[in-house]
Amino acid sequence: MNIITSPSFNKICYLDEKNNMIDITDKCPIELCIKIKKIIKDLAIDKNSIKPVEDIYHHIIEKLYLTPRFYEDVNFNKVSKEKLSIAFNKFFFDKLDENI
Repeated sequence: MNIITSPSFNKICYLDEKNNMIDITDKCPIELCIKIKKIIKDLAIDKNSIKPVEDIYHHIIEKLYLTPRFYEDVNFNKVSKEKLSIAFNKFFFDKLDENI
């Protein structure tokens, strides 16, 4: 699934098999996308980037999803940001699969 987002992540779409843009904004964890974008400046939503990472990164993403101010209290190095990006993509597509 090819995901396309606005720079501010307030609009998220995917391209169907006929290259029509389908709005899925209401089916996505928008607040989490915005938080992750602040942490990982070059965030890309890409299902192909999903690979195994340590459970702690999945826990951090879940915590970010459930706790609105959590991201303001933490800093991450480059490697951690890459692993958070992977965990975020898994979470994003899992949520999307639940809602479509």
